[in-house]
Amino acid sequence: MTSTCLITGASSGIGHALALYYAANGWTVYAVARSEDKLNQLAQHTGIKALPLDLTDTAALCSAAEQLLEEGVVLDLVLLNAGTCEYVDATDLDLAAFERTFAINFHAVVAASKYFMPLLKASMSPQLAIVSSMAHFFPFTRAQAYGASKAAVSYFADSLRIDLVDSGISVSLIEPGFVDTPLTQKNDFSMPFLVSTDTAAKRIYTGLAAGKQRIRFPRRLSIMLKLLALLPYRLRNNVAARMKQ
Repeated sequence: MTSTCLITGASSGIGHALALYYAANGWTVYAVARSEDKLNQLAQHTGIKALPLDLTDTAALCSAAEQLLEEGVVLDLVLLNAGTCEYVDATDLDLAAFERTFAINFHAVVAASKYFMPLLKASMSPQLAIVSSMAHFFPFTRAQAYGASKAAVSYFADSLRIDLVDSGISVSLIEPGFVDTPLTQKNDFSMPFLVSTDTAAKRIYTGLAAGKQRIRFPRRLSIMLKLLALLPYRLRNNVAARMKQ
């Protein structure tokens, strides 16, 4: 029997690579994104179905989930990957940038979890996977909005896992480092251990297939950030301050 998944942020970057990877491995994929044109191109691949949707529109999200439920769709995996990044100026914090970032990176994740979860309940092995980032491990410059939103996502996923332990739904937290996507291509700083979207998709697919609760990659960056976190607080802050120069 064919497994079915729903992947958000599927029009580009990691989500696009994931949709192709899951479809290539025999899954039926519901690809979710705002860009209908890009989704229609993606849906030309066997096994991929386009689901144009603005995840920040809660009413539209609820309606889409109800429609899938009425059609008898059963999801084995909901992979919440959609996200954005906006850098801010600490001397003049842009409140709108924080609102936009949290709207898609956090609030949309919570809403999607709520409305797509009923579609998982009929699965024999339901999985909810949430993409966060290693960014919240360390105080990176100008990343107050992005890092804070990803810290919120990681906490949400870890807490949700505890409360869903008796539901049969497993919750996996995905915390990648730097991945070569349209978002990171805008960065004007060095990105250590940068990986391709294809590599990211394979790591995520393999980790979820193995039932891992937390997936972090690349390992070298994870180890480096963990070591930095062990430094005395003042010293860690000094290191962070020197990195922004």
